[in-house]
Amino acid sequence: MENDKEKDNEAFPLRFSLFHGVPPFLRIIEHGKEYKPSMPEELTLFTMLAPSGISPIIVKTIKAAGFNVVQKSANYDVRLLQGPLRNNEESQVGAVWDCLPVTEKTKDEINFHRLNYQSKINQFPGLFIIGRKDQLWISYSKMVQQFGNEHFNFLPLTYLLPKDRDLLISDMERKPRVWIMKPPNWFCGIGITLISSKEEIPEKKNVICVQEYIDRPLLIKGLKFDLRLYVLLTSLDPVRVYIYEEGLVRFATQEYTNDPKDMKNTFIHLTNYSVNKNNEEFIHNKNPGQFEGHKWNLKTLWRYFEEQLGIDWRPLWEKTKDICTKTVLCGHEHMSREYNKSIKSEYNCYKLFGFDVFYDKDLKPWILEVNNIPSLHINDIDAFVNFPMIAEMFSLVGFHYPRDIGLKYQRVISEKLGIKKSSNGLGITNAHYTRERTKREQDKIDRYKDTGNCPDETMLGDLTPWDLRVLMHSEDEFAATKEWTRMMPSKDKDYVQFLTNYSYSDKLLGTWELKYGTSRERRKEGVKLLQEMALENKHIEPVVKKNRGSLYISDALYLSLK
Repeated sequence: MENDKEKDNEAFPLRFSLFHGVPPFLRIIEHGKEYKPSMPEELTLFTMLAPSGISPIIVKTIKAAGFNVVQKSANYDVRLLQGPLRNNEESQVGAVWDCLPVTEKTKDEINFHRLNYQSKINQFPGLFIIGRKDQLWISYSKMVQQFGNEHFNFLPLTYLLPKDRDLLISDMERKPRVWIMKPPNWFCGIGITLISSKEEIPEKKNVICVQEYIDRPLLIKGLKFDLRLYVLLTSLDPVRVYIYEEGLVRFATQEYTNDPKDMKNTFIHLTNYSVNKNNEEFIHNKNPGQFEGHKWNLKTLWRYFEEQLGIDWRPLWEKTKDICTKTVLCGHEHMSREYNKSIKSEYNCYKLFGFDVFYDKDLKPWILEVNNIPSLHINDIDAFVNFPMIAEMFSLVGFHYPRDIGLKYQRVISEKLGIKKSSNGLGITNAHYTRERTKREQDKIDRYKDTGNCPDETMLGDLTPWDLRVLMHSEDEFAATKEWTRMMPSKDKDYVQFLTNYSYSDKLLGTWELKYGTSRERRKEGVKLLQEMALENKHIEPVVKKNRGSLYISDALYLSLK
């Protein structure tokens, strides 16, 4: 279903795929803007399931788009996520925004294998491997051992108590310095304290992270600061990672000093908004772009670097994006293994992370932690950054209309929007996202299994339906980016060397990007090639599969027989 006239209209209610036969995506516009033409009432039947306590940024964005957010009261949260979602994953269609702290455990609370192919959730299996501070350090340490400090030297030295207690004491005695102690799965600065002597080490059985404190921070107006950056993972097979070009700069509220007598002053040493907002000296910044208040947007920081400090921020930003990408890859081996065991549809998962990044006096970027449940506040500066970020993210990851509703209402929606009726309907079909492979597809995958990590253009010579779907998903996603920058796959940096589980799809997409991702003109050539094959429906191979002993017809075959 396509309409060339409407494709470039960013206020149109649907975002059309670049490719024939792929159902359209629901366009999510930024809060405060309006659709043109208006959103048909039938499209608003799309629903997002979420617990109460969800960020107003999410609620307002979804509701402003005309869709429904199904929330429950505070005393119903657990039943919502452990009942309707966690015991009935197969029955949920539409979107799910999962944001309860149970996702911070060291096991998955969601049965991903049972997810309905029409459901899209902001989770992947195994995310705790980088979202918990202890697990991130363990995963990072493995990467250091395998690839060396040349590539992995951006996480402060960390000891995990009680296991590393003796090592920490030995280090303290050898080189006296300050350490910052953090619970592994808490957030908003809860439970954080600074220590400098072995007598302050707690005697607890629960895991505690003790991290080397970076005591030479880059200061602005005498204040310590860090960055909240947004990283988006849209696929694990192949890996696709994005970073948002805006972010938040969060300041401490008292002038920095490393005087021991002020070591316990959290307004000096912590930059968390949840901590510093309690200081009566905290100033809200109501004017994005101005050098005022205790929270800025990232592009204001870059302008401050240029105008006040005489620093070219661009190389620093490239280093920052690089370590964010490598941090995601620290968890890739575990996450991809769980993903391949559990996920049946490429449509099901995406994840927004909040990365906390710190700059020292030498302009070296450090990763402080990864937040699986980033706070999305609605204060002035936060709203300025988060509303467009979330709207673009939702459009980028691509929500489809549920299949049955799409079939039922496609005639009236098509008439209201003035678009051509499609034989495939408005709604999602499993055939476009299934992870099941035909014999032909698996045979090709097996042929390239032991051919190394280097790009191989022979892969592009005989593209299977699986190949085409991988490349089409990637191009549709890339076409929706504005402020989200794709970091992986990359034509400029060799991130695949850090993939211990380097899949066939990673190699395929990497080869494609090296051939067609080097310029806008080359990408147009690649997209045109895929479009020609999509017109012949080569991306879908009708198959009849066995399900619990009985035959059922795939979506593709079902639609071709209608």
